[in-house]
Amino acid sequence: MLDGSARLNLATFVTTWMEPQARTLMAECVEKNMIDKDEYPQTAELERRCVAILADLWNAPDPTRATGCSTTGSSEACMLAGLALRRRWAARQPETNGHPNLVMGANVQVCWEKFCRYWDVEPRIVPMQGDRFHLDAAHAAARCDENTIGVVTILGSTFDGSYEPVEEIAAALDVAAGQVNVKAKTAERLGFAGRGEGIAAEAVVLVEARADTVRGEAGGSGA
Repeated sequence: MLDGSARLNLATFVTTWMEPQARTLMAECVEKNMIDKDEYPQTAELERRCVAILADLWNAPDPTRATGCSTTGSSEACMLAGLALRRRWAARQPETNGHPNLVMGANVQVCWEKFCRYWDVEPRIVPMQGDRFHLDAAHAAARCDENTIGVVTILGSTFDGSYEPVEEIAAALDVAAGQVNVKAKTAERLGFAGRGEGIAAEAVVLVEARADTVRGEAGGSGA
């Protein structure tokens, strides 16, 4: 069986089209191993500049000192983001007997389910219902507890292109704006985003219980 045409694969977030100049640039750099930054310092400098550009785009306090790296695709980026969330959860609860979980809607990219399988995280998937094709604040908050490492939200649902209410979800979880991380990429002329009618991005929200809230709940239970 022959492979299908990548240009016709509307179920992927992988870049399926690019300008000829981009293909030429990739061909000229295909032999370079980007992990070896000592051997290819100018390529590393281009990576640093791209990180600074994205940091400035998302209003980082000091874009020139932002931490970031290039990845082989958005799935790898999600894996790194999820791993960071898991490690932060483990660091703040070193003696917990609980099991980490990640809250998301059923409309997320499949890479998040793979992350949960690879890194032993319980996926708490909110099913779609009726005319609701994305995650909302009430359903997200209802599935969070002290072992929730994060909430995955999408600006551009894979089902209907709708935006998940990131600000409402953050407010319901008492998450400050500075704790909301955004990852974005182009859709390369695919769908509403590719046609220039909107944008598609993905946000990962870190959930962390406040000490005073935990003490208050513990006191109420004891009474």
